[in-house]
Amino acid sequence: MGLLNQSARQYYEGPDGVQNSGDESYGEYQFTSLENIINQFIIAYVGEDKLIPKIKKTDVSFHAKRALQELSFDTFKSCKSLELEVPNTLSLPLPQDYVNYVKVSWVDDSGVLRMLYPMSKTSNPKAFQQNADGSLKFENNTYQATASDSFEEYGITKTGKISSKDGDGLIRSDNPLEQYEKEIRVVFNTGSTVNVRYGPSLFAANSNERVKHGMFIQLRESHDITVGMSVIGPGIPNGTTIHSVDTGFSSLEFPYNVTLSHPGYEQLLLDGSGANTYAASITTTETLGGITTTIAGFENEEIIFVDLNKKSNTKTNYKSAKAIEKTVDNHDYDTDIYDLNEGKRYGLDPQYAQTNGSYYIDCMAGIINFSSNISGKTVIIEYISDTLGTDKEMKVHKFAEEAMYKCIAYAILSTRANIQEYVVQRFKKERFASTRTAKLRLSNLKLEELTQILRGKSKQIKH
Repeated sequence: MGLLNQSARQYYEGPDGVQNSGDESYGEYQFTSLENIINQFIIAYVGEDKLIPKIKKTDVSFHAKRALQELSFDTFKSCKSLELEVPNTLSLPLPQDYVNYVKVSWVDDSGVLRMLYPMSKTSNPKAFQQNADGSLKFENNTYQATASDSFEEYGITKTGKISSKDGDGLIRSDNPLEQYEKEIRVVFNTGSTVNVRYGPSLFAANSNERVKHGMFIQLRESHDITVGMSVIGPGIPNGTTIHSVDTGFSSLEFPYNVTLSHPGYEQLLLDGSGANTYAASITTTETLGGITTTIAGFENEEIIFVDLNKKSNTKTNYKSAKAIEKTVDNHDYDTDIYDLNEGKRYGLDPQYAQTNGSYYIDCMAGIINFSSNISGKTVIIEYISDTLGTDKEMKVHKFAEEAMYKCIAYAILSTRANIQEYVVQRFKKERFASTRTAKLRLSNLKLEELTQILRGKSKQIKH
C-alpha cells in the first residue's frame, strides 16, 4: 500500500482548492510524524519474542520526545528564524520556543543580511538601589488595615507581613529594592500639592470610562506617569496597572486623573458585574453612587507608580553608547587617535573591528539587547528549538527515522533491569552509527556544489 493519502490536486491546491493560497502542506512527504514513529517502534520492537517483551506506550512516548529533542540540537535542521523590528528601547523578547541562538543579523535596504556580533564583554547584572552612604535601600511601607487592628505591608518588595497595632507599625522588607526603568512615589498628604485620592468615581455620570473601570487616582501634578505602569499602594490589589491618564478636568483642583485597571476587575466586567462593586473593596468606606472619598487613614503613606522592567548602569551605558561608523570626516572606528603611531597599534580585537552593530542576550530575563545603531532596523534572529513546541512541529525527517528507533531502543534498554550489558552496549553503538548516518544524509552535500566551492579555494589570500 502506498504512503500517499491524497491526490495530486489535493496536494497542490490544499483544503480551499486554490493553489499558493498559504494553506497547503508542501514538502510534508519528507517527514514522518512522531506519533507514527512511536506506533511503528511498538510494532517492530515490543511484543512476545521481541527485544522488549512489554512496555507502556507512555514510556515509549517519553523516550521518543527526548530522542527528538537531542537529535534536534545537532542532527536535524531545526534552525528557525524570526524577523522583528528593533524598537527605541533596543530590546526584544526571545522567541517563545527559543533554546539557543545560531545567528543574529539586520537587513539593509538591498535585502542583504548584515551580521551582528555578540558582545561578550557586557551584561545586565542585578542592580540594587542605594542610599547616599552606599547602603542598600529597603522599603518600610506599612498602612493600617481598615477592617482590622493590624498593620499591613505594601510596596514593590512586599511579602505579605502583618504587624500588631500595639507596635510601631513599621514592617521592614527582607528584600532590597532593585533598580527599575521608571519609579515614581507620591505621598498621601492632604496639605501638599501632591494630594492623592482614589475610590469610586466622582464623575460617574459624565465619564463612561470611569464607570467602566471604577478605580482612579487624582493628582495635582503629572509626575511623568504613563499608561501600563504598575500601581502599588495601601489597599490597591496586586496586578493593578494604569489604564489611562486623563487631563480633561483641568478646571478642578486635581487636573490629572489616572484610571486604573486590574485583571480581577476586568473579569467582573466580563461577568456583567457593576463598576463600583470592585471599587468599594479598596476604599475606607462602603459609600457607593460615585462619591470620591479622601483616604484620611493613609496620611503620609505612598502610592508607587513603577515600570517593573529592571535596569542596570551596565545595560544603560551599553545602549546609550553610539557606534561610530566610517565616514569621510570620521574615518576611525575608535575614539583614540593612533594614526601617528605606525606599527604601534597593539591589542585590536577583530571581533569588535566592525560597524554592523552588536547584541547580547540576557538569558535570565529572556531579552536580547542591541547596540544603539540597530534602533529601527529589521533584525533576523535565527535560533534552535527542540521541535516539541507544537504538535505540528513534532515530526522527523525520513533520513533520521532509523536514528530515532535506535535512540528510543537504547534509552529504554539502558534504563531497564535484568538487561544484559552486551545488549545495551550493542544498541549504544547502533545509536551512534545511525545518528552519524543521519547527519551525513541531512548535511545535503552535492558534488557539483562542493566542486564549485573548491574552485574558489585556489585564490591567494593576501596578508
